Amino acid sequence: MATCASPTNPDDRLAEAVAELRREHRRTADELEALRGFEDRVRAIPSEEHTARSRPAIGVTTATVGTTTGLQQVQAAYESTLMSVPHYLEEYDDTYPESLAEEFSPDIASALTDGTEFNGRCKRAVLSAISTSQSARKLLLGVTDRERDSIRAAQDDIVSLAEELDDLEAMSFTEETFGALDAYRARLEVMRNRCGEISDRRQRSIFDQRRIQRLPSNVPDVTAYFYQDMDVEYPVMSIVAELLNRIGALQTRVEREMAFCHG
Repeated sequence: MATCASPTNPDDRLAEAVAELRREHRRTADELEALRGFEDRVRAIPSEEHTARSRPAIGVTTATVGTTTGLQQVQAAYESTLMSVPHYLEEYDDTYPESLAEEFSPDIASALTDGTEFNGRCKRAVLSAISTSQSARKLLLGVTDRERDSIRAAQDDIVSLAEELDDLEAMSFTEETFGALDAYRARLEVMRNRCGEISDRRQRSIFDQRRIQRLPSNVPDVTAYFYQDMDVEYPVMSIVAELLNRIGALQTRVEREMAFCHG
């Protein structure tokens, strides 16, 4: 039976964070591939240009039974690419107009759903929007990789600190000499400083990644976006806070023993 990660087992929580990053990377890569497929399909759709010379007489329809318009071809292409990625229903489950507005813009959505023809201007606007979305996905892939590296770099330090704290917490300190207690106090201060260094590195990493595009308006930064399905939005920072609390409790114990130590 699986157990949840505890404050004394930070490695499990950081492994969960890395798993979330792998999932996000896979989904983003799928969406980028879908955008490339959609772009190829759109480029192959002829633009429809109705000029005054080719305008039909009043009462005569230009529609032919079985004919698919450019706008219909765009919709079919979109639904078979972006709306067909494996995680679409779980992550989005939007209608075609809703998805267009979210992926590109309300103007693009209106042109493709309320417009009358897929003319050259509309085609250029759609291709430009696709290019922008592709750039955003590529940026997100890079940020995901950097975040994973940052988590793994912090993981080694955090696990080392947690294991040392486990050993120290198992000690009674009552039989230690004053000199030994003073050494433990100094060591705990070094550990506190290491926590500060880990925290500073993470803060810098989070700040550098705030420039990420395509985040929902209600998500404050990329870290909260990546870990929104976890119990905490900032797994490294929450673990560091727990380590600092444990260090503080140990320092109190050591200093209390020092106050009553006569050896």
